[in-house]
Amino acid sequence: RLVFVLDTSGSMSGQRIAAAKRELTKAINGLADYVHFGIVVFNGRVNVWRRELVPANEPFKRAAIVTINNQQTTSSTASYDALEAAFAFDTEAIYFLSDGAPTAGKIVAPADIVVAIAARNQIRRISVYTIGIGAGFPGSPLDVFLRTLAERNLGVYRRIDN
Repeated sequence: RLVFVLDTSGSMSGQRIAAAKRELTKAINGLADYVHFGIVVFNGRVNVWRRELVPANEPFKRAAIVTINNQQTTSSTASYDALEAAFAFDTEAIYFLSDGAPTAGKIVAPADIVVAIAARNQIRRISVYTIGIGAGFPGSPLDVFLRTLAERNLGVYRRIDN
């Protein structure tokens, strides 16, 4: 049971959103039939693709990929709000694809987002995997935010620089 969280904010335009769509499509196509998944898309607003996790059968995979490919970049980045929406699902893992620059939402400061999500996750024990799409140079504030978010939540951080 997993949830993909895709950043479609204005800073993700161009090569970043193309890379995010490519990686997410690859991940969804690789899901086994017994897996259940969901998608949360966010910019300044958060949109949930389906209210419940769906089986990773071919019809749902195709529908998910169409939804992903139809996404346009716009507005600001409500990272915390998107993660909060992902936590509403009965999930074991969250895959957070972003360039890492929160600019809107209930909590905006990256360090505060890490603390809030880690506190929320103490009992649930959901693995939060972060995929940094052009998240600045290694060691930059955005890179550190995504790495720390994963490390504090039983996940792994991966960079995609193109």
